[in-house]
Amino acid sequence: MAAVGINRCAEISWQSDQEGGSLTATSSRKIRQPAPQENTELLFWRRKLGRPGEKETRPFFEGELYDFCETALTLMSLRESDPRHQIITSLADETGLARIREVMELKFCRHSLGKATELFTRATLPLMQVITHKEVLSSLVLEMSRGTIFNVMYGIQGRRAVIFYEGLIKLLQQISLTELLDEQIYTLSLSTALTVLSQIIECNQTANLVEEFHGFLKEFTHLLNPVSIKPINSLRAQDAVRQLTKIRNRLEFGATITTSLEHPVLPLASLGSFEVGIDGPGQISSQGPRHDNDHEDICNIQIMPTAGEIRSARVEYLPTVDTTKFHIGGLKGLLDRQFRLLREDTIGQLRDCVQCVLEELTTPGREPGANTRMQHGTRYLVYNSVVFSDVMFEMKGNRGLQVVAEFNQPLLVRNMRSKEDRKRWWSETKQLQVDSLLCLVDSNGRSVFLSVSQREEVAKTTGDLDGLPMVPNGIQLPSMFGSHGVQNSRTDLPLNNGSMARNLWNDQGRCAVTLQLVDLATHGVGEIIGRSQSETAIMQVLVEFPGVLLPSFRPTLEALQSMSSDLDVPFADMIAPTHSKDENSVQVGPPAYSLQPSFTFDMWPITNDYDLFLDPRKAFDMDNLLKNSSLDKAQGAALVNALGRSLALIQGPPGTGKSYVAVQPVKVLLARREEAEMGPIICVCYTNHALDQFLEQILSQGTKKIIRLGAGSKSEALKPFNLRNISQDTEDTKVGRQAVWQAHKVLEKAGKEITSLLQDLRKSSSTTSIKRHLLGVNPHHACELFQTTDEDGFTIVQNERQGPIQHWLTERAGLRGQSQTRPLRELRFCRLSTMNQEERITLHKSWVADIRESLTDELSAAINDFVESRDDLNRCRRDRDLRCLEQAHLIGLTTSGLARNADLLRRLAPKVLICEEAGEILEAHTVTAFLPTIEHAILIGDHEQLRPQVQNYDLSMENPRGRKYSLDVSLFERLIRHPDSDTRIPYDTLEVQRRMDPSISRLIRNTIYPKLKDHEVVEAYPSVVGMRKRLFWLDHRVPEGRGDSSQFSSTSHWNDWEVEVLVALVTHLVRQGTYKNEAIAVLTPYVRQLQKIRNALGTVFDIVIGDRDVEELEKQDISTLTTESRNTELRLDTTAVVQKAALSQRLRIATVDNFQGEEADVVIVSLVRSNEKKSCGFLRTTNRINVLLSRARHAFRRKAAAHSHVDSDKNVVMHVPTNVIQDPVTMLQSAKSLVHECANRASIGALSFAANHVT
Repeated sequence: MAAVGINRCAEISWQSDQEGGSLTATSSRKIRQPAPQENTELLFWRRKLGRPGEKETRPFFEGELYDFCETALTLMSLRESDPRHQIITSLADETGLARIREVMELKFCRHSLGKATELFTRATLPLMQVITHKEVLSSLVLEMSRGTIFNVMYGIQGRRAVIFYEGLIKLLQQISLTELLDEQIYTLSLSTALTVLSQIIECNQTANLVEEFHGFLKEFTHLLNPVSIKPINSLRAQDAVRQLTKIRNRLEFGATITTSLEHPVLPLASLGSFEVGIDGPGQISSQGPRHDNDHEDICNIQIMPTAGEIRSARVEYLPTVDTTKFHIGGLKGLLDRQFRLLREDTIGQLRDCVQCVLEELTTPGREPGANTRMQHGTRYLVYNSVVFSDVMFEMKGNRGLQVVAEFNQPLLVRNMRSKEDRKRWWSETKQLQVDSLLCLVDSNGRSVFLSVSQREEVAKTTGDLDGLPMVPNGIQLPSMFGSHGVQNSRTDLPLNNGSMARNLWNDQGRCAVTLQLVDLATHGVGEIIGRSQSETAIMQVLVEFPGVLLPSFRPTLEALQSMSSDLDVPFADMIAPTHSKDENSVQVGPPAYSLQPSFTFDMWPITNDYDLFLDPRKAFDMDNLLKNSSLDKAQGAALVNALGRSLALIQGPPGTGKSYVAVQPVKVLLARREEAEMGPIICVCYTNHALDQFLEQILSQGTKKIIRLGAGSKSEALKPFNLRNISQDTEDTKVGRQAVWQAHKVLEKAGKEITSLLQDLRKSSSTTSIKRHLLGVNPHHACELFQTTDEDGFTIVQNERQGPIQHWLTERAGLRGQSQTRPLRELRFCRLSTMNQEERITLHKSWVADIRESLTDELSAAINDFVESRDDLNRCRRDRDLRCLEQAHLIGLTTSGLARNADLLRRLAPKVLICEEAGEILEAHTVTAFLPTIEHAILIGDHEQLRPQVQNYDLSMENPRGRKYSLDVSLFERLIRHPDSDTRIPYDTLEVQRRMDPSISRLIRNTIYPKLKDHEVVEAYPSVVGMRKRLFWLDHRVPEGRGDSSQFSSTSHWNDWEVEVLVALVTHLVRQGTYKNEAIAVLTPYVRQLQKIRNALGTVFDIVIGDRDVEELEKQDISTLTTESRNTELRLDTTAVVQKAALSQRLRIATVDNFQGEEADVVIVSLVRSNEKKSCGFLRTTNRINVLLSRARHAFRRKAAAHSHVDSDKNVVMHVPTNVIQDPVTMLQSAKSLVHECANRASIGALSFAANHVT
């Protein structure tokens, strides 16, 4: 269609709204700039809406309607967020909704085509653009207003939306046959109309029941045909297709991802195809559900184990790598598998630990010992004789309901008579740290998960104690909290069993800590408040899981559930094909945004301003790229393919410059971000260290609009770019401040209600509470119990120290001849005076129980309201973060951080994802990074190096039993080479290494990387100062050490002889005076050996340990020096201290698994293992040996380009064995021999030194 203006449409000029990401219409008249206090034009516009509270809003005249809609759209194009927010909130109030209805009720069919088109382009289309503006759809504070608007547009049973779209579609069909509208405006109209329809359907769960909506899908599909849409690949056309697909998915319950791809749910008959021993989930199981948390759909599975799940003896359903055995196919099957395996790897181990404790609790006469245990490699601690001594509500920090748990001190602490000693022990231990995960288990099989909220002094709850019953000693009444039969004369008071345990150290026998529920909204409050008030046979224990933090895996599991519900995941046909494909048949097309007409990538950022353009659809001049850039041939090819493929994979062997290559596409993409309406580029790394390095490189290239998410950054250069710091300097909008104030108000009201209910619960056995209860349920008993005169009219005089309840409970029994106690159901209809004492106590307990049950129900509802209000408040606060992120060009975060912030990032609608260390990242984490709007993903890693770490060895590929699950196979590796994958995605491999001396690089070239080449700079390395050989092997016969089965380090080994030799070698190298800070690194596979090395070297050198190794040390509970080593350190003589200060040498020590991606000039490796069984442990894995072999630092300074400068001071040292190995290359001819020889000969550690031999 040609561009032809019509009548008054010429008054509107269409331009690109860069900030809103869409074409916008602006009036020909200009609007004044906003005044400091308020935009004057905005005030005039709001007055046009009408006055709130008017019985009837006067309809607009035609010109007023045009001006109203056009002005709103123009105001939305201003850079300030305040006008946008105020426009939407104004449209969501009573008068604004009336104007929306007025526009929707325009009858296009009553006018000529020209007039109808004018009404549409000057009223309907501008208003639709206003309510679908990018910031409106993403804003957190506008969620309620947005929902109100689209609900009104939906109407009763969808009738308003149906009538509106019937007229709109007919008009668009007529326009498509004419030349009334410009092609871009026509495409914009389709995109905007579909976006509005998508939002209407999303805000109304019953929309899929409206038949007309299904018909609209077909009509819009015809309107989007290539004949009408020119060019078909424009950004607006792509957006229209995307919205159409989203609508189809929602109307069809997410059964499809694209128009051509379906994900069938396998019928029950498919059970016959399951392997022997594999039983499906939920109702598909041949024996029915295993427990109350066993479902076919992962969206229905609770993240934390339920009590029924813990008690279940049946094996959980775990999908294997064989996609033909999935109970559901396609993308949903992939998400199902990743969720179940990841949950088993994390939550499953906690479940098994609690199950072991439960078995001990349910064994008659047995209580679990208060000690530390190990179950399937998971460490847990048990605390006995648990009592909830208080319940409180904490508004500070919005923590909510909290409980004080008292329990026996650990045996070691119980033997400490001094309070100071106990306090020092608790302050140094890693037990019961804030946010630590615990599970309360009782002998009835009930369980609830909690976390530590406060471990310091526990505040006592104070409240009004007037009117509380005094109960004589010897009569046991139900307590509000579980006391295991402990008697107390004031039953409303928190019971502490006579202890002084108001913190962890005050009392020698008992300690107390404040806990909070993990799932405040899902767990019933009765789980805490109503726990066995008077059952003396009930035992309760707390199970702690040191080092287990829910934020490390829970967000990922929740993200997988959300993705399974929406099924809006890019690259679904590549990562989860529904049919087997030939290896050579996979074709990966260019990113969708690069298909728009005349779009090219400008390569000037990496060609020194040389004009060179890359069109993904055409041949590219590679020679000019290599000539005018610093890239080698393999790097150049990887860059071109990374830009030209929507899903690009780059393998980077050690030393080939993965990080350097990863920066290059970022520079090119940033130069075209506006043309592609790209939004911020999302950069994801597995570790904080790698992320900091990557962002620092981007920063050094001149890109300043960077935001770093997460608190794990150690980089001083990135501090100003941390989201927390940027957000603090950003003001809220007026609407945002009002929303926060309103949310605070609602939250405070909910908090007061909860506090009042808790006070009522504490006084549930008081005279006032019982009287109020009886007046409502049994007035006869109330009258008899609280009467002031007897039957003869005489005034009843009672003991001043006793109230009517106490008097009734303690007076003589009613009927002397009654020997048998009557059941409770009879007592409710009997006179109180006829009851014996046992009957009275039974009835009294039932009154208190009924009161507490009623109050607990009210409390549960109030807490649910509190949780909703708290979420609203957090949402309002995060809107400021969202507005900051919208201004960023690049956002960096870790994989776990991405899962935690997935909702925030999804609102930014990013199109590009770059993932570093992709070979180390679990597939579940990588998949959750595929946000719905991602069109271009670049994964960079090396599947030949370390695989992702898993907790459960039974799920690992290294375990023959776990190979069928292969949880530790990354998506990167699966797409490249995994034998059980149906898909092979094209990938590029970097070939030139600039790190290792040729004598070292040949060890991995001849075994793993046959195409690996040495850059000329590695030929110029000088000799190693102080060493005769560059590659050295040391053989010895000293046996290793290993902890006994009672120790947590029983799976970790050490070798004291190697530690002694290692210390001597490090000292010798340092004395040469050549190697600077952190130029020397010491590696070992085992955490226990790492601890010994640190203790030995820490007296002389400053030791640097990475965060991940520190976490491992803490998990093993050896993160602090033992008492013996502390005393030894205190006895150091003055000479040693002076020597340490004079050396000023920083040594990097690490485990092998936590040193991937890092490097050093000299690396000394202690492999520990030396035993008669010839067991090599970790070293049987080829990937781990590869890392050991390749940790030598390349010959370039860190802050320069990886290929541009040679530092002659960098050296590589390895030591040759004296009597075992003559030629290390012969030993490493194949992966198999490499593993075998490493196990039985000597260390082939990355550099410098390895003392290891298996006898």
